[in-house]
Amino acid sequence: MKPWLNRLSTLLLLFSSSQIAAEPSLWLASKDQQQLYLFGSIHLGSEAFYPLPKPFIDAFERSERLVIEMDVSSVSSSDQQLLQHASQLPSGEKLADKISADYLDQLKQRSQQLGISPSIFDNMQPWYVAVVLSQLQMQALGFEPELGLDLHFMQRAQQSQLSIHQLESFAEQIEALSSLASIQVPLLEQTLDDFEQVPSLFNQLVSHWNNGENQKLLALLNDDPMFQHDAEYVLEKLLFERNHKWMRQLTNLSNTSFVVVGAMHLYGEQGLLDELKKLGYSIREVDPATN
Repeated sequence: MKPWLNRLSTLLLLFSSSQIAAEPSLWLASKDQQQLYLFGSIHLGSEAFYPLPKPFIDAFERSERLVIEMDVSSVSSSDQQLLQHASQLPSGEKLADKISADYLDQLKQRSQQLGISPSIFDNMQPWYVAVVLSQLQMQALGFEPELGLDLHFMQRAQQSQLSIHQLESFAEQIEALSSLASIQVPLLEQTLDDFEQVPSLFNQLVSHWNNGENQKLLALLNDDPMFQHDAEYVLEKLLFERNHKWMRQLTNLSNTSFVVVGAMHLYGEQGLLDELKKLGYSIREVDPATN
């Protein structure tokens, strides 16, 4: 299997720094009168993530808005219909027509391990099967969307009547994920091949994130020297292109904002921290000892 697919599988588990302390990293980007606190999150969480370090809560409380990738409370019935359309194969087509009998057998076995019927995947696009399998596997490991950091801060913002700014719509997120269609069959095959390794991989991700080891976190996605053209294109769609769109919004926000996005959006070349630095922002990691 092509090594670049490992990076895309890693990216599905989530969707340049020195370590200050054994806790997640919080960044402050400042320019003129604007301040952006930036927190790279993991979208699925567990009870072990909480309580969050005091500097995170202090920074959130001194902000006048929360900025998140997407406000899940705004998802409408038409959005759900859009997902249904994008994630399903055309009428008359089946997943069995897209992948080999060996991989269908693997999918059946993995579905049984997760306690679900493999028939739920019969009419799904392969890219969406990979996404659903990854999320179900994370939930089986004890990580839940309801305990994700994005949702945690969104609920805090709602309770304190803090304004919420979403960087993209549900439709834009689905469009980004749908860009996986060009490599969706090998991506699903890789997801199935790596099924047994995922618990160890995700534990590595969580450990690096929780310890502020951002170089190691980034390495799980980027360190493979065989960077294929197709993977470059997909990462452009999933990360870099979205980052550039978000930058246009972030730089126009006034005063102080608390920004929560997937950790992979922050780091490395074309990451948000790198892009903000290019525009003259002062970037520093918030020291939990001094805040």
